[in-house]
Amino acid sequence: MIKLITKEEFAQYVPPKNEQALFVYKYIKPFIEFGSEKIISNLKTEPMLLEVDDTLLPLTKNEADYKNSYVCSLYTHYITYAKEELDIVGAKGLKIFINPFLDILGLIAKLFKINKVVIVNNFALSTNLYYPLNSKQYRIILDTLKQKFPQHLILFRSLNEDFNEDEIKILSSLNCSKIASRRVYLLKKENIKTTHQKHIKKDKALMKKYNYHFEKGSIEDTPAIKQFYDGLYLGKYSKQNPAFTEAFFKNVIENSLFNIQILKCKNDSKGFYGLFSNGMDVTASMIGYSKKEDSSAGFYRVLSLWGVNLIEQGSSLKINRSSGVSDSKRFRGAVGETEYSMFFSKHLPLHRRIFFSIFSLLINKIALPIMIRRNY
Repeated sequence: MIKLITKEEFAQYVPPKNEQALFVYKYIKPFIEFGSEKIISNLKTEPMLLEVDDTLLPLTKNEADYKNSYVCSLYTHYITYAKEELDIVGAKGLKIFINPFLDILGLIAKLFKINKVVIVNNFALSTNLYYPLNSKQYRIILDTLKQKFPQHLILFRSLNEDFNEDEIKILSSLNCSKIASRRVYLLKKENIKTTHQKHIKKDKALMKKYNYHFEKGSIEDTPAIKQFYDGLYLGKYSKQNPAFTEAFFKNVIENSLFNIQILKCKNDSKGFYGLFSNGMDVTASMIGYSKKEDSSAGFYRVLSLWGVNLIEQGSSLKINRSSGVSDSKRFRGAVGETEYSMFFSKHLPLHRRIFFSIFSLLINKIALPIMIRRNY
């Protein structure tokens, strides 16, 4: 059984009474009731729910919205953000050659409606985590969405061949194609060697040196959490990252959707991390810290210990440390893996199918090797 729940139907909708469905329902509820921009200020999208048997999936639908955060905009991800990345990763010299190419590619992408897309299982986070579905269920999803949205590309974000081998195999068998999105870093106990332990021990020493400790986040912490997040993700990195509002943080704390931990020094808040888990995988969807202190305070290094701590606690969760700060993550045992989106375009007009085939070929054959070679 499959059911699509739009904003108009949401008020009367009763979700399945299982932990997974209730989690997704509570997470997406404010997006639908108040509008996506009230929850993520730089995100204009039409949020929906997709019920597949007893599993509930968030779904976003877009038309154009070329200034959207990259979590709902392919244009922002591959054109706008790509330009900014050249500065972030210290490749300013390449801008002379790459920017004109991206400008032309961007014009073509708009012409072929790159942002006219429905994204399945989209939590509007940098890294989405997947719940187990079988081939029959994915087939029903695709059949339903291509009927409901015959002019929209159907997309599945945040898939890597290590943690999402089953999903990629199933979607490939259903005529979905891969397009590389970024490099993510996966942390496993067997990959942490002696050389990595040296860095980890230094990070742990900072905890003792400055008497840091963690406390569970509360509603009262939301202004500080937002400030910490904005300073890092929007200030230091890119305004194309999702700009979470206090309403977003209040919802995930009030409903215990994420594990929000506040880094404390004495009674002062210095930073935070928020863990998102599907019960099998876990990722830090957000990290932030005070920019007032000197870098020697090591806030990022201490906050990033969450993955190592889970391993040492014997957790069975698969740890995805997402993208960015690649050297720091590799020095502590995380291994780079290519993250893909899978897209279905067989129902679209021929000219758009050709565009997406060529576009994905450019990304996979040109951009991806550069990302791997430069350890992005």
